[in-house]
Amino acid sequence: MDNEIGNLIRLFVWRTPKKNHDAMIQLGKPAKELFGNIGVRQEIFQLEGNSELSEQNEMAEKMGFTNIAKAVSANKDEEVWLELQFYRDKKHLDDVSAKMQKDDNAGELGKQFMGLISPGSCIEGWFSQLSF
Repeated sequence: MDNEIGNLIRLFVWRTPKKNHDAMIQLGKPAKELFGNIGVRQEIFQLEGNSELSEQNEMAEKMGFTNIAKAVSANKDEEVWLELQFYRDKKHLDDVSAKMQKDDNAGELGKQFMGLISPGSCIEGWFSQLSF
């Protein structure tokens, strides 16, 4: 299946209070299983060094970049997380979305997720693979 996955990537970035870190880790396990069972590769990452935000910003600004923690307005008591979901194509994404909307477990996991992140912090986008 790995050869078929990855033409379309759905990206999420969110902030979560540091106090919710362990609860997010626990929530991630059933979510990864749920996505895996319906044929979606899901990877979640935490931004490194958010406690050293000023050092990251200084390095980014020297290069003409904006550190992502600054771009998503992360506070010192928040972590920045990134999620990637890999799909074959738009139809695969649509099929998975339809299945998820009918799945009560998926709805419950989504509610729990929204209760753990900083309100209004989740940004999302779909990216199509480019061929060079």
